[in-house]
Amino acid sequence: MKIIRATDYYDMSRKAANIISAQVIMKPNCVLGLATGGTPVGTYKQLVEWYNKGDLDFSEVTTVNLDEYRGLPREHPESYWSFMHKNLFDLVNIRPEAIHLPDGTNMDSAAECAHYDEIIRQLGGVDLQLLGIGHDGHIGFNEPGAAFELGTHCVSLTEETIEANKRFFDGDVNQVPKQAYTMGIKTIMQARKVLMVANGTGKADIVKKAFFGPVTPEVPASILQMHPDFTLVLDAEAAARLD
Repeated sequence: MKIIRATDYYDMSRKAANIISAQVIMKPNCVLGLATGGTPVGTYKQLVEWYNKGDLDFSEVTTVNLDEYRGLPREHPESYWSFMHKNLFDLVNIRPEAIHLPDGTNMDSAAECAHYDEIIRQLGGVDLQLLGIGHDGHIGFNEPGAAFELGTHCVSLTEETIEANKRFFDGDVNQVPKQAYTMGIKTIMQARKVLMVANGTGKADIVKKAFFGPVTPEVPASILQMHPDFTLVLDAEAAARLD
């Protein structure tokens, strides 16, 4: 495990973007695993800035996203499909056919999860997987207690996750989908490189618990201690409880 300390959110975003851009430059046809949420927005913004300067080329890159809400169409403004297009895909030269997310409108959970796992398998796996971390240690939508050996699966979201995501749905908890399709921890751990970004005082406790405590399904992110190429980039506030 490699820990990179940044001074603030901007510095964290830039350092994480440096790692992703190096992956794209070293392997132009790489498979990037991408994440949504507030934390990686700055990283995507930096990647777009470098693309606009001519420093990055996404024309051969393929992407697979961690998760998608079950029941939301792609066109919904809060779908992760919409999020990714707004923050990255519409702003760089990635091929539309190279973009992959679970299909939230496929209500056949078993079929959709098997299909998504097959996409990843046919791509040869993920070269670099970007992650955030939830306040309870979840990664993707793998909530506390999730089995480490799961591939893509359908999950019922915890009240804490629903509450955390209501800000994206006009603050109305009733509008937040109650289920999601997510890559499993097994899939995440099979990525050749894993990169996590974490910022803010609200993440300080879980960062210490996940990466300096025991490996346990009750803290899903803790399994990353066992990954052979895991990098954690965090700002000073998120690192406040580390020695």
